[in-house]
Amino acid sequence: MNLPPQFIKKVHRIFGDSGRQWLPNLPAIAARCREKWELPRGEICPHMSMNYIEFTTTPSGAPVALKIGVPHAELFTEMEALRLYAGRKAARLLDADRDLGAILMQRMVPGTMLWQLDDNREETEIAASIIAELTGPVPPQHDLPTFAQWIESAFRLTRTEWDPEERMPRDLLVRAERAFAEITGNFDDVLLHGDLHHENILLDERDGWLAIDPKGVIGPRCLEVGRYLQNQLPGDLPLETRIAMIRERISIFSTALDYPPRTIVAAFLIDAVLSHCWSFEDGELGDGWQHSIDLAQVICPNFGL
Repeated sequence: MNLPPQFIKKVHRIFGDSGRQWLPNLPAIAARCREKWELPRGEICPHMSMNYIEFTTTPSGAPVALKIGVPHAELFTEMEALRLYAGRKAARLLDADRDLGAILMQRMVPGTMLWQLDDNREETEIAASIIAELTGPVPPQHDLPTFAQWIESAFRLTRTEWDPEERMPRDLLVRAERAFAEITGNFDDVLLHGDLHHENILLDERDGWLAIDPKGVIGPRCLEVGRYLQNQLPGDLPLETRIAMIRERISIFSTALDYPPRTIVAAFLIDAVLSHCWSFEDGELGDGWQHSIDLAQVICPNFGL
């Protein structure tokens, strides 16, 4: 396998020794998956992150994506979420094997990413329509985490271990906690994607725009907009332009999903803080990591947050 160096580096960084032990076995695991599902060898996806993805076809010629990862909790919750969605505004799960850490799913063709439309309003309207149908009731039995567990763990560890330099303003942690308490006190839990943004919404020529790569988490539906709101806001754009883009997204989500603008902004604040807490854990902040935090500091006070 000619694996991209950035993929290898990320597997090492995220999974440590488990990742280093897993990578040499990946070719054999992929071969077992092809044998199990009668797949010809395909082509490696150019957009891999921490999971191996191969584009191939079923024996009947249907395009599929084979996703293989280091077996871990988040991969298993993705399998569970895809099963629960059952193709409802999401890639169809064809099969999964926990022991192999493998998911066989529908491949979107042509697979255009939402951001490629280059139209903030149209993109957000599409995302809103997906959220309206994608979220579903909490299953009676499940192994999915809750948003409350995410918040409690990430905020506590940011205060105690991940961010000793206090790069994350501590008052912002408190404000995000208050916003989360307000939301959970007013809205019921549903099944959420948990990572819905422009790169995880793809176009299929038959089924339209569909979500991929769900984390699978339980929480109020309004929280689904948080990740999207802070995504695809290049730091080289003027601050006024980025603020205008966020305000347009807030307005569209508020109207389409029937939430007060304050609720949408609260979801933005919560996810901006949460995602950056996880960045501290990963140790991969990158240039301009604070941009969405700065935007939250500017926008949230206008909504009493």
